[in-house]
Amino acid sequence: MGILNSIKRVLKPYKPQPVIVPEPVTQKDPEPTAEELQIAEQNRLLKLPRYTPTTTPFRDRDLQLADACTFLGGNHEIWVKEIYDFQADNEQPYIIDCGANIGLSVLYFKYKYPDARVMAFEPDEQICNTLKKNVRTYELSHVEVHQEAIWKADGEITFQQEGGFSGRIPINEEEGNIVRVKARRLKDLLNKPVDFLKIDIEGAEYEVLKDCSDTLQNVKNIFIEYHSHITQKQTLNEILTILTNNGFRYHIHEAYTQQKPFVQRELMLGMDLQLDIFGYRI
Repeated sequence: MGILNSIKRVLKPYKPQPVIVPEPVTQKDPEPTAEELQIAEQNRLLKLPRYTPTTTPFRDRDLQLADACTFLGGNHEIWVKEIYDFQADNEQPYIIDCGANIGLSVLYFKYKYPDARVMAFEPDEQICNTLKKNVRTYELSHVEVHQEAIWKADGEITFQQEGGFSGRIPINEEEGNIVRVKARRLKDLLNKPVDFLKIDIEGAEYEVLKDCSDTLQNVKNIFIEYHSHITQKQTLNEILTILTNNGFRYHIHEAYTQQKPFVQRELMLGMDLQLDIFGYRI
């Protein structure tokens, strides 16, 4: 019995211990990368109907847009390809932006040269208001915004609003969205040195350049978007002659062309050809 009692004292009654079930671990989705966010935003913009005002994250702030399609094309040209990149010989270059749209080019110039002085012209009232908002949002100093069309005379002209990049002086009595806008003669702005002159005025470039051809010697760098409308005489040779006579060398990029121009006759907004012309001095 003594041995049995000793065994009982060692073998104490079993008391089951409570089972602790760990809390389930919830797997969190990984944070999207900057590239994934950019792609998602691009897809959102692509799905928007044309000419739908919206905003988009851009350079750490919210950029106002008048048309998503126009923004995507302009962003690729201006910020990805950097077609307006130029080398100024001072820290406060004077820039005239003819056809500033919502301000992507103005932003580019100011990010490249924070102290640059910029005169920006945009005749479309809605788009110009968007441009002004963006100048305020990004707190851009030394930027003058003018709701005016660049032309060969001061006054008023007829203007066809498009809502994106392609508002223009009507061609051959075009109809639809026709308004009267203030016009500014470019020649009167070229009476002092200009470091960069951007001319993107949807077909009016030849008339304007012809009018100010004797003052272009004050311009150091010039960008011209050339538009060849199918119903009008082509003026590329005259524009290049104006540049040559003013001491510019030029370089040309294709903006809208046909791979097989002998057999392909598709038009883009009435144009059979669009070129980017870069004039510079060496």
